[in-house]
Amino acid sequence: MSIMSLKCKIAGSENSFTPVTSEKSGIGLCATEKIVEDQLIFKEKPLICGQYSWGIVYGYDACHHCLRSLESPLNMVRRLTADSHLSLLIPDPVTLNQLIDVKLCPGCKIHFCSEDCLKSSCALYHHAVCTNGDPDHPLLKLDEIWRNMHYPPETTSLVMIVKIIGFITVSGKIPEMLQHFYQAVENKGNVHRVLQDEFITKLDLLRDGLLQIYGSNPLLQQFLSQDSFTTLMALIGMNGQGIGSSSFADYCRRVEGLPLTDDQKIQLGEWLDSIYEKIENEVGIFTDVEGTGLYEIQSKLNHSCDPNVQIAFESGDNELSVKAIRDIEAGEELCISYLSSCQLESSRHSRRKFLLENYLFECECKKCSAQCNDPDVTSDEEEEDEDMEME
Repeated sequence: MSIMSLKCKIAGSENSFTPVTSEKSGIGLCATEKIVEDQLIFKEKPLICGQYSWGIVYGYDACHHCLRSLESPLNMVRRLTADSHLSLLIPDPVTLNQLIDVKLCPGCKIHFCSEDCLKSSCALYHHAVCTNGDPDHPLLKLDEIWRNMHYPPETTSLVMIVKIIGFITVSGKIPEMLQHFYQAVENKGNVHRVLQDEFITKLDLLRDGLLQIYGSNPLLQQFLSQDSFTTLMALIGMNGQGIGSSSFADYCRRVEGLPLTDDQKIQLGEWLDSIYEKIENEVGIFTDVEGTGLYEIQSKLNHSCDPNVQIAFESGDNELSVKAIRDIEAGEELCISYLSSCQLESSRHSRRKFLLENYLFECECKKCSAQCNDPDVTSDEEEEDEDMEME
């Protein structure tokens, strides 16, 4: 998408931001008026999204189209803690049946949260890639190959690639947004650096398998060329936004909004801390990220090690919300962090090293610039130095 067409899209509704371009960071988003802390800046649905393959194997039941969780909060937390006797401290004010009317695909029996999601999925892509209940379908075998080459945490998903193939098959064209991503890459060789040589070799297994299934379509032959397919996988890894659609996280937001006494709030906080500790001991840190999506406007948000906006999933599905985490002045660029909260606290050298290896740019944000005289050591090296000093 050109900056002009992005402006037209943004102009379709009232917004407090506009697209801008720079030589260093390309297209970004800039505030056009003062934005106050906690203000909602925009909401957006993805062009396409997909659940992580390992998430499906591990029992996360989500809508195939919008990734809304189909597990009750109780069932989810019991699964994540491996404690079948665990109970919720406070009864959920909303039951699952009040929220979701689960529908099944007549062919492959995958789950959808509503008739609307089922119909939308079939109309956009699913009809072209449905396995029709065949346990030996080639797509299922490819999914197993994918899991064996890409253990958690996943950065993208074969499910998402297959959906894009279905989209192209149904519409007869490559989505405009994907064309924009391809055109935005000035040096595809650099993008391919995101994928190690060993992984690129393994990707050929997936690409060859997809060509055997869909290679008779000339448009898909182009889409599945070695260069195009490898670039797509790298670009989704770089631009894909993790989607947090946990029913347990939704439950937490609901009960925290109840009129609780101070003692009840303390008790709830202690209970949640114990739950997160159990989850971490069983399956690792609870991240609330179950899939990946490509978002047209959100993808224009650049990185800063001192971000002024953050992304949240408050609707329980793939719709993201971008909110201010501090006051933002007119003319200031809107920036998220590509790093985790822990990574943001690491050394300048560690942050820049990670961003260069995974996103192919050297960060020159205000925080990195202010720390330009800091030692060029990674956080691990800093810890080793501290250990040596203690000895």
